[in-house]
Amino acid sequence: MAKGNVDRESQPFLQPIDRNILQDPSSGLPGFVASELEQQEENLQRDEQSYGSIRKGSVQTSTHDIDDDDVEEFQISPARIRIIMISMYLGIFLAALDNTVVSTLLAHIASEFNELPRISWIATAYLLSSATFQPLYGKISDIFGRKPLLVFSNIFFCLGCLMCGLSPGLWWLVAGRFVAGIGGGGITSMSSITTSDIVPLRDRALYQGICNFFFGLGTACGGLIGGWFTEHGGGWRMAFLIQVPACILSCGVLVTFLELPPRKHDSCEESTWKSKLARVDWWGVLFLVVFLLLAMLASSLGGKEIAYNSKLFITLCVLILISGSMFAYIETHVAIDPVLPISFLKNRTILGASLANWFCMMAAMTTNYYLPVYWAGVLDMKPTDMGKRTIPSFFSTALGSLGAGYYMKRTGRYYKFLMGFCLLAVVGQLQINLITPSIAVWRQYILQLVPGLGVSVLITVTLLAMIAAVPHEHQAATTSISYAFRSTGCTLGVSIGGAIFRSALSSLLQRNVMKFASDGHSSEELTGIIENATHSSEWVHRDAPEFVRATLIECYHFACKYTYAFCLTTVILAMVSCAIIKEYKLHTSIKR
Repeated sequence: MAKGNVDRESQPFLQPIDRNILQDPSSGLPGFVASELEQQEENLQRDEQSYGSIRKGSVQTSTHDIDDDDVEEFQISPARIRIIMISMYLGIFLAALDNTVVSTLLAHIASEFNELPRISWIATAYLLSSATFQPLYGKISDIFGRKPLLVFSNIFFCLGCLMCGLSPGLWWLVAGRFVAGIGGGGITSMSSITTSDIVPLRDRALYQGICNFFFGLGTACGGLIGGWFTEHGGGWRMAFLIQVPACILSCGVLVTFLELPPRKHDSCEESTWKSKLARVDWWGVLFLVVFLLLAMLASSLGGKEIAYNSKLFITLCVLILISGSMFAYIETHVAIDPVLPISFLKNRTILGASLANWFCMMAAMTTNYYLPVYWAGVLDMKPTDMGKRTIPSFFSTALGSLGAGYYMKRTGRYYKFLMGFCLLAVVGQLQINLITPSIAVWRQYILQLVPGLGVSVLITVTLLAMIAAVPHEHQAATTSISYAFRSTGCTLGVSIGGAIFRSALSSLLQRNVMKFASDGHSSEELTGIIENATHSSEWVHRDAPEFVRATLIECYHFACKYTYAFCLTTVILAMVSCAIIKEYKLHTSIKR
């Protein structure tokens, strides 16, 4: 037992709830929730165990595959768990919504600020900060505690949304998006980490499925909510400002209800702020942030704002290699308590699950970006019709996440289940690769159903597999590794997929359009056609000369197919990565 640690037998983990906090203002009496919480916790206080267990009938604690005495069982009432989880689900929903809400706002913002050439920075800023800072939360929360980091994340997210809603110009808005991304990334990862602290692994599977459901719901609703506020709800600023009170509510509930037990290896309850700051791997934090920030910048801007053969891009790549090498050296040879323990990747389950997340998110995000390109460039589909075809994929994602969680909760197993759905994801991606311009309308609606189902199961199961593979004291750092691979996979996937698409389209247009020179068309005319077709699929269907239109559409078709081939390759690699995962027992109690 660490010096100064409290006597857990004499100090109850849950302090009695002050009825005055939750009184019904109309009667001055405790409301139903307060009464239920107090009664449940009175019952729990009478238990003779030091912390007891989260009761699920007569389920008994069993021995974990990995010996770990650092985490004792503790009690927390079901009502309190529900309140905590609902508040974290709200935060996850808002973080996901804020990532996509700008999709329908960009045109209006560009018009107001007259900044169309730089408007992409609004979306890029959130992605950059979220992906860069998200991996830091796990280890830092081990030092400072889960609640302070959750509150910090909510405050930054709320501040960022407020800055966006009140922004006087573009760059203030971009700064607000960057701040919101720091908070949004923290809300997502810290909610996952905290859930692992308050529920058993077997139940954790279902809770993770629900988390993924709300993340998917927020992602799906972002564009719709942004569009509604722009047209009917007071302008684009309200799409950001409306998130502020919801975030404050979520943060307030967490401050009131979230309490976690002390752990033997976590001295944040007794140490001073000075000693906590001394434990932080500052050099590791610095080089990790620099490495991820530069990598995300190169991925997001390479081939678009920054040419691949430019000195700036080459300099970025050199700095990425230097910062990445320095980070790896510090984490393996210098840091006493690494901020992101890359040595964990020696564990085959963590390595396999991390790579599976990386490859899987590459495929998923690239498909999400470039399937609409096919709808528009080949089938001349309107944005509204494209949006309708994405709706079924949300339901398959929700079904996969919740179904995977329920299956693991019931059986405690996951390896064969995971491999089966990996194969399903490969089959689904293959169906996308076989797309043709004559595809039936009903197939357009279900095209993403199967791969969406497989990907959602993979994301849910691999996180649980990683958590089950390490002692409880390392679950936060392990979760951070998972989110680091996910976020970098998303950005790199879209970047690589975009590079493949642009390169293929340019090559196909050059080769096929210039053939018309033999029909008497000048090279200047054909070069202009190539230039316009490269930048606008709408021009292809509206303004392109009739003699070349079919050729241009065919070029879009094959350019998309090359991109989908990349997606199929990464899905197969994700399946191979999953194959090396070892199955551990999912326990029914907090003590593992």
